[in-house]
Amino acid sequence: MTGYSVEENVNNINIPHLHFGMQLIFDESQVDSPNEIWINVYEIIEFLKQNRSEVYMSNEKTKDYSRKYEFIDNDYNE
Repeated sequence: MTGYSVEENVNNINIPHLHFGMQLIFDESQVDSPNEIWINVYEIIEFLKQNRSEVYMSNEKTKDYSRKYEFIDNDYNE
């Protein structure tokens, strides 16, 4: 259980949930400093959710797996 306040359920966060973020670090000076770069991963997650695919073992020797279906990006115009 997490939230933004010391008071219980102030922000309607009364169920277990996960906070997930991605930080880009090109140099150690960016760690815990005003130079932090954070990415909003919501659009990436939505894209991946819409493009789920079965996988198959494409190489038994290396045990590599491949997607059965290609990604489809409806926002991309050729």
